[in-house]
Amino acid sequence: MTVSVSSLRRPAASYTPADGSYRAVAAPLWRRGVASGLDWVLAFVAFLLLSIPFGMLQTLGDAVSGPIGDAVVVFAEALALGVIVAYFTHFLSTGSTLGMRAMDIHAFAYGTGRKPHLARALARSLLALGFFLATITAYRLIRGYHGPDGLTDREELLRDATLAVALVALAGHLWKLGDPDGRTLWDRLTGLVVIEDMVPTGMPDRLWTPWGT
Repeated sequence: MTVSVSSLRRPAASYTPADGSYRAVAAPLWRRGVASGLDWVLAFVAFLLLSIPFGMLQTLGDAVSGPIGDAVVVFAEALALGVIVAYFTHFLSTGSTLGMRAMDIHAFAYGTGRKPHLARALARSLLALGFFLATITAYRLIRGYHGPDGLTDREELLRDATLAVALVALAGHLWKLGDPDGRTLWDRLTGLVVIEDMVPTGMPDRLWTPWGT
């Protein structure tokens, strides 16, 4: 007797909202990874486009001495990061980011199966931004992008802390591989579910897509 590789694969976890309006399956990790990569590219492009006026504001803050100048610099940096948060928050609250739409997957509130509330989308966006910044910081410090005298004690502590956060972020995503609902740990923390192959109960022969077709 031969056993095919496909027969050994764990079937995708199914999902049905409380009102039973449709059925779907959990989106695979690779689709989510590709969608996330596309989204970060788009968010970075938006960041670059708006970095010019924000950079001018930061330059103004550098030219002004004292706490007022420091406050202007911090405000400019917050605005720049706010672009990324705004991108993910807005599109997550619609049920699909642009990257998710390209990969035909959807992010909904787990309990209702509907588009996430704006506050839930904001929480997920802030979590993603925190993990992203920790990963970038850890990479920069590990790869040696620092002063000629090596890392200071403070930078070594920051390296270890951000590396730990980045590993926790990765572990939380890999949680999906063993989760009975096919959700990552961060999905569970923010009350979301990421799914594909949505089939309306009243139209079992039709797939629903994030493009409305």
